[in-house]
Amino acid sequence: MRLGVVVAVLYCTQFSRELDDAEAERLVGMILERPFYDLTVEEQYAGIEAALTAQFWDEDLSWQPHDEASIRDFLRRLLDLLDARRPWPEPPVRALGFDRWEEYKHGVLLAHVRLRSPAQDRLHARLRTVPGDPEQLRGVVLRLGSGDEVAVVAPPLPDGYDAVLMALPPHRSATQVIDAFVTHAECERDRVSPPGRGWLRRRGAPLPPGVRPARA
Repeated sequence: MRLGVVVAVLYCTQFSRELDDAEAERLVGMILERPFYDLTVEEQYAGIEAALTAQFWDEDLSWQPHDEASIRDFLRRLLDLLDARRPWPEPPVRALGFDRWEEYKHGVLLAHVRLRSPAQDRLHARLRTVPGDPEQLRGVVLRLGSGDEVAVVAPPLPDGYDAVLMALPPHRSATQVIDAFVTHAECERDRVSPPGRGWLRRRGAPLPPGVRPARA
């Protein structure tokens, strides 16, 4: 039995002396507000539940300090707390996959986004190299808590720090979608500039290779 979500939970608790109720509340907050692997709450719940029903675990957990009995008890308490929080709120942001990637590359340019180091930038850490993209672009397609759907498109590393925020028509006004993006995607407003504004006046308006925006 591969543990998946459970391993992510344990990475977050490996430096905790006790798997007490306060720690369980902290992890439930993460599951609800910062989902592991961009999974839904239902998927995370199911992963924990499956681990609990498995008689044996294949994962080597010797790297973390808690014994299996303590871990299983902690996981049961996580499920109890999650059950108590039903109905679960929609997460602030969720990755959707790359089914419409080519459409987004030719969609509406809403803004340019300046990325930071992935270690310091949760948005940048979400980006993945898009399978089959001829330019090896990196990106993520997001459904925001507002209901808006957008794509962040960036060039490949090591120089891929100038990204763009794209949308598909029909969509709300650019200002409304940008506001929602800043609110839900944990991206500071001073890193998001509509075309021809802010830091772009000084630096020009770079586009990732292969991105050809449609008219707004």
